[in-house]
Amino acid sequence: MLTDDGQIALILYFVLILPGVLLHEISHALAAWLLRVRVRHLSIGIRPKGEENKVRLGSVDIAQTDPIRGSLIGMAPLIAGCAAILFISNWGLKLNEFDLGGEAFWDALRRAYQVPDFWLWVYLVLAVSNAMLPSSADRRSWGVALLFAAFAGMILYFTGLLDTFSEPLARWARGAASQLTYAFGVTVAVDLAFAILVFVAEQGLGLLGFGRIRYG
Repeated sequence: MLTDDGQIALILYFVLILPGVLLHEISHALAAWLLRVRVRHLSIGIRPKGEENKVRLGSVDIAQTDPIRGSLIGMAPLIAGCAAILFISNWGLKLNEFDLGGEAFWDALRRAYQVPDFWLWVYLVLAVSNAMLPSSADRRSWGVALLFAAFAGMILYFTGLLDTFSEPLARWARGAASQLTYAFGVTVAVDLAFAILVFVAEQGLGLLGFGRIRYG
């Protein structure tokens, strides 16, 4: 709306979420290296995606591998993003875990606002959260991996081994679900605040004669 130039807007968006883009692509490359899959090329920058009106902000080209390792490499940005948000929330914002639906939520936010570099930490959450979701290419091998996991679960169930691992697995699953809920709760809170800010800015610019944005 301010520049009337989509390319400038795209460049500004790229600069805004650059820390998240870097984490996304580096996590792909690091996961491939740990799983002994050769990384052919890593690039950061705006590139055409091959689909109409779509671009890439970064990419990692790896050698052909099996579906299991391919799925793990594809999931790496989501895992790294959640870990980064948990680190920022606990160490940077000093939030620790809190009740997302109660008064503790607002008390935690008031305490977080008083920490040094509050806005820097909020910006990093915004940048990471908007770049950590797997792309369609990242999800390409997930179908086979899910079938493999289902098959392994059936073997554990029918051999009776599931009972042996059920309690440790249940504890791990509860802990993982709690951490994920916390990470996504912080992400939603930051993104919602930013979305409200963008909406107010759009309405204000529209009233000043800068046009309107149509979504969809």
